[in-house]
Amino acid sequence: MAGRPRKVISMQKGHINKSVRETREEGEQRIKADADKMTAPDWLTPRAGEEFYRVIAEARKIDFLDNLDLSVLAVYADNYARYADAAEHLNTEGLVNVTDSGYATPSPYMSVLNQSAKNIFTCSSKLGLAITDRLKLIVPQKQEKPKNKYEKFLDKEA
Repeated sequence: MAGRPRKVISMQKGHINKSVRETREEGEQRIKADADKMTAPDWLTPRAGEEFYRVIAEARKIDFLDNLDLSVLAVYADNYARYADAAEHLNTEGLVNVTDSGYATPSPYMSVLNQSAKNIFTCSSKLGLAITDRLKLIVPQKQEKPKNKYEKFLDKEA
């Protein structure tokens, strides 16, 4: 996709004619699924469950998550909880572990923190948790070019 990222039709500031506006609004509605089963999986920790429901509550305000997003949202919430737990541990215990022989090694919680952060960014991008990500989720519709009104006069065999 070349050029600027696409915007939701309601956020467009420039002039858009009526037919293009209607076509884009229809396209935006076609990508929506039901959102009636938005419950956290049982395997999520309490902290992850809180984040899961926080995201759903915010998403309902602008109606952009649906049932198809539940698995990615669960992975996001799980990694959010892992990140928060690792960050708390690092804040209290420090970034370095000193072994019995006196060697300093990075805390294993650092790798948990880093991997969780990568997973959070990947999932949040797929879910559209940032406005720029939500705009990328809208699939542009291919529009047919109008036929040239003089094309019928051209010799197609030549």
